[in-house]
Amino acid sequence: MAKLNSVNRAICVLAAGLAAGSAAASGFEKSIPWGGRTAGLAGIGTVDQEGAAALYFNPAALAGKSAGQDLFFSVSPTQAQFKGPITNTNDQISGATTVTTPFALIYSATVDETWGFGVGGFVSGGANAKFTDIEWVANGAYKPEVKTDLKIFELSAGAGYRLNDKWRLGAAWRMVMAEADFSFVKRANAAATANAKLTGLKNTQSAAFRLGASYDHSEDTQIGLNFRSEVNFSATGRMSNTVFLNGSGAVVGGSSVSDTDAQAETSFPMALALGLRQKLNEGWTFYGEYALTKYSKINEIKLTSTGTPALNTNLATEWKDQHNLRLAAEMAGDWPLRFGYGYTSTVTDASLARASFTPPGPAHTLTVGTGQAYDTLRVDGAFEYTTVTGDGGSAGVGETNPTTNTKVDARTGSYAATAMVLHFGLTYGF
Repeated sequence: MAKLNSVNRAICVLAAGLAAGSAAASGFEKSIPWGGRTAGLAGIGTVDQEGAAALYFNPAALAGKSAGQDLFFSVSPTQAQFKGPITNTNDQISGATTVTTPFALIYSATVDETWGFGVGGFVSGGANAKFTDIEWVANGAYKPEVKTDLKIFELSAGAGYRLNDKWRLGAAWRMVMAEADFSFVKRANAAATANAKLTGLKNTQSAAFRLGASYDHSEDTQIGLNFRSEVNFSATGRMSNTVFLNGSGAVVGGSSVSDTDAQAETSFPMALALGLRQKLNEGWTFYGEYALTKYSKINEIKLTSTGTPALNTNLATEWKDQHNLRLAAEMAGDWPLRFGYGYTSTVTDASLARASFTPPGPAHTLTVGTGQAYDTLRVDGAFEYTTVTGDGGSAGVGETNPTTNTKVDARTGSYAATAMVLHFGLTYGF
């Protein structure tokens, strides 16, 4: 029983590591977090971005074309569903349909023709996937829960400076806050499974920044660059665990762990985006953007536990770099038509797939939007549909009777996730 308890503690600490890094290290960083106007353009914001939203997309654009102030608000109600194998049968299970509301509230001011500044807060990442009352075995006494509830929020302040008619530069300071609740299952041995639950995982880091540059080749051609620095997290929280038998679902008495400290160290990696805007004529403008996020730097997560016995180990991740390619166009009119497509490369390793995290496959995003200006108020809106599918897991040792390796026991089968989003944005200029 002591050996089983030790395994349970290891399970819980591994979960803490995953929860702390899921929005970044697992590639669970949504291509379009918010933005009424930019969302209609597949999330492209490094170019043709003026006003307060530039604090996030490209701080160089905080140096506006004319003096004035902006107050920007954006909200993006998001409906998502995750599917994947969890039980020993490897059948695909559909999770609950969840709703989240990423938002942004930013103020900016263009002081004069040379410089401007901005300050505000916004959601920059997160996930919400829930599988409740899982029928692990028919008529089983215990029904485990698998859940990822993760939020990454930033407070930021920055400034942009116009060097000349062609070049603008910008920089922003970022305070990044992560918070998560997380539940998952892990095979303790061939006969029993553990359901680990973590709550209140939190960490805040303030040594982060964003850099931007904008080059106006002409009135019709613009190039933008945005750089986001790496953020290192050391998240702490509480963990508990319940062990149950695979055959009957009966809880194994005396094998639970409750209210124990855990800590995980991981990173929100560096990202770089390069965008292009090209106006063809009075009716059409085209946009393109490429973004790279260096997830490949994170090969493992350092884990520590204050439980008894303590567990100090590293969790293998084997993530890949994330590549985003976005293409979009805008057709001019009283209500301009914006539409775009975004491709996100595979980040999650197939052997480490989990139903409540990004599937091990590429994501595809379609967007359409429009907007209108009313004197000092501009209203923008867009609809987004994102889908990602992939096959994961691998049969053999470590799946139903795990050894001492540090990989999670991913299930063999099909994984999928879909999201539908309504993006709304309001900009008040004064």
